[in-house]
Amino acid sequence: MERWGRVPYARALARQLMLHAARVLGEVSDTLIVVEHPPTITLGRHADARDVLTDPGELARRGVEVIRTDRGGRATYHGPGQVVVYPIVSIDALGLGVKSWVCLLEAALLDTLGDYAIEGLRRPATAGIWTHAGKIASLGLRIKNGVSYHGVALNTGLDASAFADIVTCGVRAERVTTIAAETGRVVADHEVSERLTAHIIKRMRERRHDVHPVP
Repeated sequence: MERWGRVPYARALARQLMLHAARVLGEVSDTLIVVEHPPTITLGRHADARDVLTDPGELARRGVEVIRTDRGGRATYHGPGQVVVYPIVSIDALGLGVKSWVCLLEAALLDTLGDYAIEGLRRPATAGIWTHAGKIASLGLRIKNGVSYHGVALNTGLDASAFADIVTCGVRAERVTTIAAETGRVVADHEVSERLTAHIIKRMRERRHDVHPVP
């Protein structure tokens, strides 16, 4: 696992791509990256420019960067008070397809929310995790040469009003919530990231034990 601290989105993506290339070549092992981004709106491969609802000049004045990226999905927001984990993982080595890998990451998010007595919910055919109050975690991936990059973002204590600037993941007026709002208390991002990465690693190890070489 690597902790990068607060890193601008574009710089973090460049570092991800370097690790991805090394993982494809077998030069490094699977790596979980924990990072925080400054206020940033990202547009995935399926995002329309109209998913950004606020004037670019106003966003720039507020210090919010808008970046087109190569992950799946549409528009989402990153900022302080959100735990972001980028697994640079060979899903081929795990014997997983894309859907199964998404399910594994969602299960780890549900495990993490359960640690805080939060009931997390899936929605059919839509990646991410919700509670009864709104969306609490986003998921957007890119799989290339059997290796995954990009990942998950779990809202811990950010100002959820920032999502009013976008059509969140393609859903207009999507409600957004956080661990702090759900529990009524502030939870340290470091603690949440430790729990989330531990659950991802646990589920990956369980998956590896289920993988048997073909005779």
